[in-house]
Amino acid sequence: MNRYRFTLFLFFLGLRYSFAQPLYQGPQPESLFTNPVEKEFLTAFATKFKADFDATSQYAKLQATGIDVWEMNLFDARKAQLAFYKAYPQADQFSTAFRQYAEASIRWNYWHLLLAYPVIRGNAQTSLASLNALPSVMIEELAGLNINDEAALPAESYQNFLFYYITYFNAKARNFVKYTTTDIQTSLPDKASFARQHLTGKPYQYALARLLVENCEKATPSSVRDVFTLLNATPNSAGYANAVKARCGEVMARKDEPVVAAAKKKSISPNTFSFVNQAGEPVTLDEFKGKVVYLDVWASWCGPCRAEFPFSKQLQERLTKKQKEQIVFLYLSIDDNEDIWKRALNSLQLQGEHGLSTGGWKSRTVQYFGIQSIPRYILINKNGQIVDDNAKRPSMTDALLQDILKLTAE
Repeated sequence: MNRYRFTLFLFFLGLRYSFAQPLYQGPQPESLFTNPVEKEFLTAFATKFKADFDATSQYAKLQATGIDVWEMNLFDARKAQLAFYKAYPQADQFSTAFRQYAEASIRWNYWHLLLAYPVIRGNAQTSLASLNALPSVMIEELAGLNINDEAALPAESYQNFLFYYITYFNAKARNFVKYTTTDIQTSLPDKASFARQHLTGKPYQYALARLLVENCEKATPSSVRDVFTLLNATPNSAGYANAVKARCGEVMARKDEPVVAAAKKKSISPNTFSFVNQAGEPVTLDEFKGKVVYLDVWASWCGPCRAEFPFSKQLQERLTKKQKEQIVFLYLSIDDNEDIWKRALNSLQLQGEHGLSTGGWKSRTVQYFGIQSIPRYILINKNGQIVDDNAKRPSMTDALLQDILKLTAE
């Protein structure tokens, strides 16, 4: 194979022209597919459809294209790619593994570029407070696909899809409200939590590494370390861990900015902060003095909030009876409607104390704590002082458990 054709072969396989080591740590396509017929197909395919798989140029193109035209272009491109693949004269000599790879490359490139559309355009338009959602009809087909497609992981289009799948649907769970400069610190943990809920195995492992590499400079060092801990907990993670350290090691070595620490040890005034319980009675946090309070601010419509509840249950199950007597798990909803809140509680069966602070983003709870996004977790010591106004989430179970038990010992 001459140099030009070999370069095209590598292009379709998803390798950088610089031949830099890719983030993906699994078997690389060039080692998986050595059949001459398969190599010849990839060369021919890359020659014909090079522009379709050039993510950089596609991202630039979508900025100047309406969504309807963009989706039609992607649909037509996918159709042409599949037709070329199915009509290839020597297709009967393709191995099963190669067919899976080629079809995955085509399938996920379509979805990668569709989900990237609102994310890239929304991020480019800094004056907008929200992303524009894709029309529901455009993403209906996605519900029938295997998102956790481990066999597709060698395909760069699937790797890109995973990143934008998490980014887009995490945004959807937030009603597409963008992260602001004051709550950007929760972006990485939010996305990692979403990945944990929807992915498993190697796709989940890759997704965590990709999220870290793409977001570590915008996140707080502590949140980067927390998500890195999740990555390290996955099997055979050394390769990804080393890749992340090379990109994010400096960030993880830093301390959080003092502005975050300034909120520590803030005393809560029972006269300015209160809520109602399930009986409609007013409650203040002053009533919980003498115990450690893990405050979970949520709402019935918040997908990421609900995704954390199973981990909250697991956390409580790890506590001894004596430890439970020293800790209050307080679930405080910002729902507007009391009936909806109570129906959610009945369905979720959360163990702990419950409160309602109506008003959504204008509720007293949101205003008091300066909350920009939910779920939001706050740790309060036995003296009624906030010791962490952006505490670890339940899915970071081991680290959170240490933080809570440390407070019970004080």
